[in-house]
Amino acid sequence: MFQLYKSRDFGAYFQDTFTFLKQNGKHFFKNFFIVNGIFLLILITMSYYLFKVYQELVINDLIINRNSNALSNFFDQNLGSIILYGSLGFFILLIVSVLNYAYVPIYFKLYERHKGQNFDSKELFNELKANIEKLIIFILSSIPIGLLTIIAVAIASAILMVTIIGIPFLLIVAAVFSMFFHATLMEYINTDKGVFECYTYGLNMCFQKFFPAMGAIAVFFIIVYVFKLVIGIVQFIITTILGITSLTDPNTVQVVTESWSFQFVVLFLFQLFSYLLNLLTSAIVQMNQGIIYYSLKEEKENIHAKDTIDQIGSGD
Repeated sequence: MFQLYKSRDFGAYFQDTFTFLKQNGKHFFKNFFIVNGIFLLILITMSYYLFKVYQELVINDLIINRNSNALSNFFDQNLGSIILYGSLGFFILLIVSVLNYAYVPIYFKLYERHKGQNFDSKELFNELKANIEKLIIFILSSIPIGLLTIIAVAIASAILMVTIIGIPFLLIVAAVFSMFFHATLMEYINTDKGVFECYTYGLNMCFQKFFPAMGAIAVFFIIVYVFKLVIGIVQFIITTILGITSLTDPNTVQVVTESWSFQFVVLFLFQLFSYLLNLLTSAIVQMNQGIIYYSLKEEKENIHAKDTIDQIGSGD
């Protein structure tokens, strides 16, 4: 079993993140998609029909009929449906975002409780349902605290941007902001403390081993950003080639329709892939912060050491 409660240094934050991913990645992501599956399918279906409507609007009205008012006319004629569709989409997207953000803390809680992967998606669902009230309280309390935190981050960022030397430290500010809320949620879910007590705990944790912990999160941000940038460049090259190809085709309605239809299918698949990639990389970033949370908590409270002593005392 991977040991969560363990004192770590800067290098161990990375090493143990990838070790955990290697040992538990299959179980982690399988249940991740099961938990998020139904809402992801709804979002994908809605996105497909949105893309289809947009494709028909672009091809039929803007390209073939050369109607420059096509977009405004479409909004005027379908305003009610757009509002309803947009509201539903926003609600589903909100649910997916909350599930995605809560999944890692819940997963780690069950992993620690079962001393490994000995749990399934049903228990994850049950644990999520058991923590719905806490999640709602956390979200509502995060609104005013988030606004105050954003103001503090903006002031700190403005000060750092005065000099070129200070610009790299913006990543540290972002790391503190991210870790503050993530550590708060993990502490809130794992304990019986009040939400504001957990906010205090999360803030103190950010400064417990400031440069090793926040530096590791900042570097992990860079790793994920570079990875996504490379994927984005590949997508850009492919879509550019597709765009150039369509422009060189004979200018007939049939060819334009087929060419643009194929291009929109590819663009839709790329958008879908990008969205799923963002979800997965976000989960991995949270995984890294979760391991840092357990490490800092161990150094603060010696939980693993106490459990070991208790087991020795009980003769296990």
